[in-house]
Order: sequence, then C-alpha cells, then structure tokens
Amino acid sequence: MSNVFDSMPQVTLPNRTVVSAPQQASASVQSAVQTAAAAPAAVQNDTVEISTASQQKKGPIKSLKGFIANIKKFFSTTSEYVKGGAKGLTSGAVAASVVYTGSQIIKHFAKEGSKLKKLHSVPLSIITGAGVLASNIWTASLNATEKASNIEHRWTGHNK
Repeated sequence: MSNVFDSMPQVTLPNRTVVSAPQQASASVQSAVQTAAAAPAAVQNDTVEISTASQQKKGPIKSLKGFIANIKKFFSTTSEYVKGGAKGLTSGAVAASVVYTGSQIIKHFAKEGSKLKKLHSVPLSIITGAGVLASNIWTASLNATEKASNIEHRWTGHNK
C-alpha cells in the first residue's frame, strides 16, 4: 500500500532577513546569511523597520490625577473584596449549617439500612459553604473591576 503523500512535491519556504532600522546589520553577517540560505530575488530585498517612538511625558496635572486614581482604585478594590469575603463567610456558614441540619434530619427519619442513613453531612456542608464563599468572591471581583473602571474613566479619561 502506498502513501498518499509520496507523490506530493516538497514545499520550501523563502528565507528572509530582518534588519532593524536604527541598527543596520553588519556586512559580514548579512553576507553570511545570504550565502547560508540564498533567498529568491523577489524576497531578497524584504526588510522590516522597527520604530521606537518614545512615550510622551505626562504633565503634573495628569500625573496627580493618575496618582489619585490609583489610590482610589486600591481602596475601592480592597473594600469590595473585604465586603465579598465577609458576606461569603456569613452566607456560607448559614448555607452550610442549613445543609448539615437538613441532612441530619433526613438521617434521623430514614429507615435502618437505607442509603439515606449513610448520608455524609459534613462533606456536603463544607462543599456548600465553600461554594457560597467562592461565588461571593467572584461577585466581589466583578464589582471591584467595575468600580476600578469607573474611577479610571472619571479621573484619567480614555487612555490609549
């Protein structure tokens, strides 16, 4: 049985040299590259220019506004996470205790030898509490991101 790919011609990719604009490659390196892998005539003159545009300095007013915005973002993010954590702990504790109590009641009224009598109360309540805590932390993360975005928009505007 023959392979389908045996009759296909080989595909070769053209070699290109990349020269940055501020630092031209030395002639010896460029000639070594050209002799090592000669490129087709159509591709031989391809160059890539890399521009290094320096960022403009911000004025004192924009710098002050950015500093204030960073402080506000830090405290709003911290407060959102603290609120979410506290709410998650209390809600998780309540949910875990409800699940534990409910499973204990089910175990109490279950018949001897039934599967309900072997219900694992503690792992179920721990998983429930951890799930409620995680969902509150997730919500706090979303709220913190939204507040930081609003502060950024108000204090620094649309930065590029």
